[in-house]
Amino acid sequence: MPIFTRILDFKRDLLARLRNKRSHPRHRVGANFPLKAVINLSGDDAPAAKGAQARALGCDWSGHVGDISNNGLNIILPPAATATRGEPTTLRLSLENHLLEIPATVAHFRVYSTHALCGLRLEFADFKTQKAYHQLVEAVSLGASFAPAGPGRPSPGFVRRSWRSKNKALLTDWREADGRTLDHFELTLGDHSVQGQRSRLGLEVQHRAEAGKTVAPAVAGEVRQLFRWVVGNLPKSVPADLREFMARIATSPPAPPPTRAVARPVVPTDPSSWQAPRQRPPGPGR
Repeated sequence: MPIFTRILDFKRDLLARLRNKRSHPRHRVGANFPLKAVINLSGDDAPAAKGAQARALGCDWSGHVGDISNNGLNIILPPAATATRGEPTTLRLSLENHLLEIPATVAHFRVYSTHALCGLRLEFADFKTQKAYHQLVEAVSLGASFAPAGPGRPSPGFVRRSWRSKNKALLTDWREADGRTLDHFELTLGDHSVQGQRSRLGLEVQHRAEAGKTVAPAVAGEVRQLFRWVVGNLPKSVPADLREFMARIATSPPAPPPTRAVARPVVPTDPSSWQAPRQRPPGPGR
């Protein structure tokens, strides 16, 4: 089942082209990004064995994903782990309440004094699993590839700075002109934008082209989830205070809609213009 069903709708032909591509850019996974990986490694001549037999001979190892691409990833494991190049295995990725199981082959394995590094080449068994994995890669790559879009530019009362990422994603913050204190930010992702401000905690999701149009709750929920994952992979080129604020606001409830002032009747201030209340005419029998 794809992770996102309303956004990041990759098509079969696109994924087929990506699968046939020889090389893919790798994207660094944030150190605090809660993506967990588990693989089964035998560490001997088990490549000749297949399926359940190979898994029965091996041992499950859990580690941190160091970098990720469209057709593989590198996992940082304890130094005691061992593996053989070409060994078949199954990768289990878990993130929040999502779980992906993907057949894989060990592409390389290196042991260092403090850790082992295992590179995997993925072999997707079906389209749905491949689509879900590429949605995860897209979230990581969107965050990891943000780079400054130029020096700060003055804005009325503020200084505005921007960072650009792949697929036209744009992150902008506004800081007070005097003390450079962060005031608010906006992150555009695909057809939507996410906004947050210091004075009003909570994320506000809007349509990118139609700011006044209401975003369906199910869609807004997926956009907020994508926002959390993008924030978890932001590079150090994005200021630390902005990253910290975005991470904190990512788990806060949605921002309430802005309240609109109710128009009140204007009371004349000149007593001479006041009118006495009308008297009801006496009814029958009065």
